[in-house]
Amino acid sequence: MNDLFFNKIMHKSLPTVSTTYLPFRLRLLAILGNSEGLNLEEDVQSLRKLGNIVEIKLLEEPSIKELYRILWREKWDILFFAGHSDSEEDLKTGSIAINSQESLNLQQLKFTLRNARQNGLKLAIFNSCDGLGLANALVDLRIPYIIVMREPVPDQVAQEFLELFLQKFSKGISLHKAFRKAREQLEYLEHTEYPGATLIPEIVQHPTAQPLIWSQDPTGQPEQTATLVWWKQYRKIALATALLLGVVASALAVSPYSEFLCEPLGNCSVRVTERSITKTLGEVTNLNDAVQSIADIEETLNILNSIANKINTLAPENQVSKDYFYLQTTVERRLEKEYNNQQLLKETEKIAQQVRDDTNQYSTVDEMRMAIRDLLIARQKLQTIKPDSLFYSQAQKLQQNYDSRVEAIEKEIAERCKFPVNWQPRC
Repeated sequence: MNDLFFNKIMHKSLPTVSTTYLPFRLRLLAILGNSEGLNLEEDVQSLRKLGNIVEIKLLEEPSIKELYRILWREKWDILFFAGHSDSEEDLKTGSIAINSQESLNLQQLKFTLRNARQNGLKLAIFNSCDGLGLANALVDLRIPYIIVMREPVPDQVAQEFLELFLQKFSKGISLHKAFRKAREQLEYLEHTEYPGATLIPEIVQHPTAQPLIWSQDPTGQPEQTATLVWWKQYRKIALATALLLGVVASALAVSPYSEFLCEPLGNCSVRVTERSITKTLGEVTNLNDAVQSIADIEETLNILNSIANKINTLAPENQVSKDYFYLQTTVERRLEKEYNNQQLLKETEKIAQQVRDDTNQYSTVDEMRMAIRDLLIARQKLQTIKPDSLFYSQAQKLQQNYDSRVEAIEKEIAERCKFPVNWQPRC
């Protein structure tokens, strides 16, 4: 890469970048899905504040048939969804809960959404949790712009972002700028109730999409063309394009446009790794709660060790990495504790066996008192085994056995002491 390379580029005709304008009075389809545990009324109010510059069609918990029908029969500029959603582990697609009984994977809507895009759909907004998989599915369908929430999102964060974004976008600010400003204004939530709030909203752009603006001209605003003439900016674009060729090629092997999903570049692979590790951690946690033996604990630890290489790809401050090491430490400590409890049972059983061997009808009172002392020491050791231990029930039974044995020996001593003899020590 040198100046000669850029000089050759410079002498070629400069590219043009077109701006796409949404109509002054646009059509918005708002799907309100399963609202269990959510307050969707705030979302509706944010939409209604747009007033007469938007024609809104509200679908509250529609059936699958109803949703398909309205997407095919009518044209929409913006698609909006609020409710519950989730993404697949590989982030290639996701599902939306359109009502309390039914969920739809976006792959089931691919022909419908492709038709909607051909009929003018420019923007899809999903004010719902865990939306990266939804964005990936839609960008593959060539939807120009998608706004999603990266992770599970609190109601207040989602509602505040939606209202701020719509306020700015509807006033003619470009889509990207309106998104950025709305996200930046969530900063106050980061310092109060929701750390990381500004990082949750995510905008995804299809690589062929043109800049998008909501027209402020009631007569209708055609697409306008602006020529890029700033040489430094063009040089920067050319350099970035050359450097990214290899990265984009590898991304296309997974999904035609998946690398355009995440900012900064490479964050998608981190997300996939995080999701895979989080799933494994959940499985290990369930196994750790249900273990029946030391071998089970060893198996859970082996599972954790098997993903150590994935953990090494994450930054130490990454929350998933912290969760991993916390769980690993918890399992290791539990395994060590159970090893110790198992050894303690063996030691106390050995003491009890020695008492059985040393006490008989010929034992002296002193020998029997020594046996009681040993059994009480063994019993005291067993009391250190807590209820959450695998060996708690066994320890309780042994304590009861030792108590019974102590009681029997004390009775024997009492009988012996009823008839003192010269050779018997004083009772």
